[in-house]
Amino acid sequence: MKLPFIAWLLLASLLINSSVVQSHGIAGDRYFPPTISVDDPYAAYEAHAYVGRVPYNGLNNSNMSAGNVMMIGAGIEPLDGFGISIDGLYRNTNTNLTPEVSGFDNVYYTVKKELTINDQHEFAITLGLNGQVGGTGGSGASNYTTYAPTIFFAKGFGDLPNSMSLLKPMAITGVLGYQMSTDQAQSTVLNWGFTLQYSFLYLNNHVQRTGWIEPFNHMIAIVEFPLQTCLSGICNGQVTGSVNPGLVWVGPGFNLSAEAVFPVNNQSGRGTGVLFQIHKFFGK
Repeated sequence: MKLPFIAWLLLASLLINSSVVQSHGIAGDRYFPPTISVDDPYAAYEAHAYVGRVPYNGLNNSNMSAGNVMMIGAGIEPLDGFGISIDGLYRNTNTNLTPEVSGFDNVYYTVKKELTINDQHEFAITLGLNGQVGGTGGSGASNYTTYAPTIFFAKGFGDLPNSMSLLKPMAITGVLGYQMSTDQAQSTVLNWGFTLQYSFLYLNNHVQRTGWIEPFNHMIAIVEFPLQTCLSGICNGQVTGSVNPGLVWVGPGFNLSAEAVFPVNNQSGRGTGVLFQIHKFFGK
């Protein structure tokens, strides 16, 4: 299969460069954790995987019921601030395949270049390109490739005045991308989303001691909003996506995440879902 071959190439590169674990997602005192659905602005040597059940499969899908999913991915940072990552997403059943059977989506790719990381004001901005490579999924996957010029951003609120100290652990991250396809018959799509975060890790280390026992002092409460707006074709104007509240536990060089998944409307699916992720960082 094409997907495992590509994944093994990136994983081999990770292992070769894993001698020293270095910080990822840092701006000043702020740590921005990688979240499950809305990508962060940082390049890194990393590997990640999630499993769960989701009611949402994207625009133009005929089957909106919940389905089991499993994703594995990896990223490299061959140049400082420049990152490449790929992800393979397996769905049971996969409505992106013809006929609809269990299998992989086309490979997802992301290329990023960090533009600025401001420690004083805890923000980061990155430009990138992401999409899917046609013909790399399971049997019956589409042959066209998608590509979306994208901006990624993150902002922490640690620079608020001390009179608003309990708001300092808050942060926001987000993405905004314009997706096109090599098949002109496919709709153009605005990929957008954001996360709201409240870091108990930041609260305990940089605002005031909580007095809590572990693991709570290493947790970050998050709500993700991964969304799409169709800009052309029969779905023009349709918004789909989900609201995903959850928690991230920050460990030594890795994170564990758990989120619920609630579709934003009937077009986004029926029922609710849940996702669990492990994210591991490696050295440069």
